Amino acid sequence: MKVSSIDCRRLRKIIRKESGSCLIVDCRPYFSFSSSSIRGSVNVNLNSVVVRRSRGGPVPLQFVIPDEEALFRLREGSISAVVALDDRTPHLQKLKKDSIAQIVINSLSHLASSASICFLKGGYENFHSHYPELCTETKSADPSEDKSERGVSSHCDKLASHHKPDYDQGRPVEILPFLYLGSAYHACRQDYLSDLRITALLNVSRRDSRPAKGQFDYKWIPVEDSHTADISSHFQEAIDFIERVKEKGGKVLVHCEAGISRSPTICMAYIMKTQRLQLEQAFEVIRKRRAIISPNFSFMGQLLQFESEVVSSTPPSMTPAAEETPTFFSGDFTLETESFKSSVFTFPTSFLTPMPIQPSVHQFKLSPITALP
Repeated sequence: MKVSSIDCRRLRKIIRKESGSCLIVDCRPYFSFSSSSIRGSVNVNLNSVVVRRSRGGPVPLQFVIPDEEALFRLREGSISAVVALDDRTPHLQKLKKDSIAQIVINSLSHLASSASICFLKGGYENFHSHYPELCTETKSADPSEDKSERGVSSHCDKLASHHKPDYDQGRPVEILPFLYLGSAYHACRQDYLSDLRITALLNVSRRDSRPAKGQFDYKWIPVEDSHTADISSHFQEAIDFIERVKEKGGKVLVHCEAGISRSPTICMAYIMKTQRLQLEQAFEVIRKRRAIISPNFSFMGQLLQFESEVVSSTPPSMTPAAEETPTFFSGDFTLETESFKSSVFTFPTSFLTPMPIQPSVHQFKLSPITALP
């Protein structure tokens, strides 16, 4: 199917005259989309695992169009045009082969439908600069927006006083009976923490947000959400902290800023180590509980290396059978480790040396993954 490029004026005309038959697919990261987007658009939010497996090729439509109603309308033929957009790419030919927008376009072009596939020249930034009245603006509680805030308590007060961010339309999610995953907003909500009987906070972000009151065990692991960050060097200390909380009969909330990249990475490392799961299995366990997780590529690469160290040391009989996952993931995730690592990832220097896995001081019984709620 031929894909064409359209400009902002053409999209404006479509929105005003043909909005009911047009589907706008926003290929930007979820955090950007939730902050500001074209009215009526849907966000793709392909996670790192899906992107890696695609190698720039098409992926199943349920990953491209997560909105079930929009996907149904597209499949039944009531959509006449699909417009894909990213941040600012000036033209279709300028898209990188492995970009989210290119993967989306490749996937849509294989759809047996009469809908025309278009790419928006200049992306969201260009459209927003011309027609801001056709875009939504959400003032979220992003800590980076206000650098004048001083002190931990003011930061938490700032988060708690805002309306709940779009990415937090829910409470922290339970990964294991003693392990919860959430965001900085969740960590500042005393009612959430009390209801869930949280006794400890593990903060994996650039900002130290130690609670003003000392009723929680607290640990801060400073990590940037960037492709150069070495999060793997903190896996063992995070695992040890969670284990200490568990042994004391407590519950820990692992969080970062949005609960999308850094804290899910730590939770994956924990259940990979303690439940002896492969990366894909760990990813699915957590994604089923918090669907918007999307660790960055570097973090996924570091988890892949961690998998080789943890799972390879486990006798085959101890490795749980894979849970039901889409056939898109059916291949062996570890077969291409070397070629994938060399072509995509540049691991931090400290990660090139195999990480020693320290034995726990206290022996504990591994809970089978089937016991997960």
